[in-house]
Amino acid sequence: MKHRWTLFLLAASLLWATPSWASEIFGKISYKGAPLKNADLSVNEKASKTNELGFYSVNVDPGSYVLKIKLPDGTSRDEKIDVFPQPTEKNLKLE
Repeated sequence: MKHRWTLFLLAASLLWATPSWASEIFGKISYKGAPLKNADLSVNEKASKTNELGFYSVNVDPGSYVLKIKLPDGTSRDEKIDVFPQPTEKNLKLE
């Protein structure tokens, strides 16, 4: 009986000490009606790029962040995002 209790406590302590897992933020960004191709973006210092169709994906821990997007005209755009434990979709239509 003591061994079962010890195993239970060990398993519980391992689960408690497990760090939070990264979650995915993804979506499509369009700019002036067209997909924003090959644009640089970052979330919490994690850099990424949109693909040829304007899609992006970044893995971060759940929380509130600012998505920084570099536009073709050289300016940047900041968008507030909330990332949940499950994959979070954030599509943007920028003008």
